Amino acid sequence: MEIPDREPEKEEREEAPSPQQGEQKAQEEPLPQEPEEEEEGEALDDFQLFEREAGIQSGLTLSRRERRRDKKAKKKKIITICIISFVFAMVIVAGGIATTRFSGGFFSWFGNAVESDYPGPGYGSVNFTINPGEGTSQVAQGLVKAGIVASENGFVSAVEASNDGQDLQPGTFALKYKMSSNEVLSIITDPSKAMGMLVFTNSMRASDIIPVLLNYTSWTKPEIEAALNGGGKGILPPEADGSFEGWLEPGTYDPKSYSNPSQLLKAMVDARISSLNSLGVPQGEEREKILKIASIIGQEVNQQQYYGKVSRVIYNRLSQHMVLGMDSVIAYGFGVQAKDLTESMLTNASNPYNDRLHQGLPPTPIANPGPEMIKAALNPTPGNWIYFVTVNLDTGETYFTDSEQQFQVYKSEYEKWQAAHPSV
Repeated sequence: MEIPDREPEKEEREEAPSPQQGEQKAQEEPLPQEPEEEEEGEALDDFQLFEREAGIQSGLTLSRRERRRDKKAKKKKIITICIISFVFAMVIVAGGIATTRFSGGFFSWFGNAVESDYPGPGYGSVNFTINPGEGTSQVAQGLVKAGIVASENGFVSAVEASNDGQDLQPGTFALKYKMSSNEVLSIITDPSKAMGMLVFTNSMRASDIIPVLLNYTSWTKPEIEAALNGGGKGILPPEADGSFEGWLEPGTYDPKSYSNPSQLLKAMVDARISSLNSLGVPQGEEREKILKIASIIGQEVNQQQYYGKVSRVIYNRLSQHMVLGMDSVIAYGFGVQAKDLTESMLTNASNPYNDRLHQGLPPTPIANPGPEMIKAALNPTPGNWIYFVTVNLDTGETYFTDSEQQFQVYKSEYEKWQAAHPSV
């Protein structure tokens, strides 16, 4: 019987070093060194203090030399920032003082004067031109350059305060040097003060453009009349039946921008069609009807609050097959104003516009109504009125009634007012 081989047991013994080896090993191991003391006055941050207390040596911990260099760099950076901030502040103050002294405003670092303005009323005279399409900013720059206002911001602020940014009129205006922005604004928003421009209002007839064009263009009277009375081929829509009346859009036009009267008329008609489309006025014969009613409204009353009621009177009379009986329509047929009508004119049946004798609407509109009149023609105020009388032409006060007896009372009140104001 074989006895399996057994591995001899290994005794793990650690041999004790000899006295000579122990002495040699002790010489090879360096003695532990005490941590270096921080220089007096050198502060440690919280993380470094934590490392010291925990006995951790971090590779990210800066040496004393590096920390001293870091502190010096931080101090230098802080000093530099302080110097730059001080210089920046002094420049702003100096600029503000200089601007206040020389232009009456305060200087903004970004280059705009803040609401600098002249007290006005100004001196001398200067013509200033606003071209069509120029906005508030462009006009402000031009006014400053011409020496009329003190600053762009002052003028823009005046425009914003008055909400007249959309009402700056193209044209040439007579202004002064060193005016206040508000004074300038009161002039350049008034179309009647624009020289060299055709200012066409809703109270004007087509023929009223003739004297204006003769004054501001080299066109002759026969040229202008030929364009107005030539049927508008290629310019007017079919429902206009060859008449420009009612189809000229109120507004301000620069006649010098057009080579002949027909080009100007086309621009005015195109603007009218665009306006009618935006107001939702039906096309065709209905559009011409609306223009006729709207034109009468604008000639009969001068207060917008009455537009809808006058529109209703017209519709009520038409529906009841009554004559309109409105003097503004008769006057148009004779080429005069209503106040200039004579008794013979009122009874003249040969005038197709005599709506005291002829039923229905007139052959054409009698003026060129604005948008509010057109809206009233589209949407008359509900009511049963048949008559109306403006009893005071200064205030425009107007009374409405469905009673002929009451109408006569109102008419007497107007006649008394007219007797007291014969020049009106």
